[in-house]
Amino acid sequence: MPNLNTILKAEITRLARRSVRPLYIPIKKDVTALKKALAQQRRTLTQLARDNARLMADLNTRIAATPTATDSEVQHARISPRLIRSQRQRLGLSRHAFAKLMGVRGGAVLAWEGGKSKPRAAAKAALVAIRKLGKREARKRLAVLMKTNGNGQGKASGARGRRKRGRHREH
Repeated sequence: MPNLNTILKAEITRLARRSVRPLYIPIKKDVTALKKALAQQRRTLTQLARDNARLMADLNTRIAATPTATDSEVQHARISPRLIRSQRQRLGLSRHAFAKLMGVRGGAVLAWEGGKSKPRAAAKAALVAIRKLGKREARKRLAVLMKTNGNGQGKASGARGRRKRGRHREH
């Protein structure tokens, strides 16, 4: 003969499940619908992240492109060492950073500012185009250039640490 305790326990469990089932089924359907919605949102998020990465890469290449000016602007532009220096100072850039922004070497900017040489046609066009930039835009372009060239170290102004020359004294 079965134990009365076991029979009562089984009957209580059966009745409890039966009374909870009408409450449980709608919740189970809601959970299933939420899981499907979550999966769809994850797919959408992944697609948006992919699109965002592509658009940011495109934007960075556009920003990093050397600025250009029209031929008539370049022909009528007056370029002097003083103007180059004042332009660089107006943007708050070092010679190195200014050169990077223009797509030339730092020594070229030094030579232009010293009056030892004049910018060639492409550099002159870049100089004319850079006149149109403000400080923020110039720093933004420079930051993108530093990132795309793998030279993300250093400050946006182009400041670099200098090594002292000479012997080190030991105390």
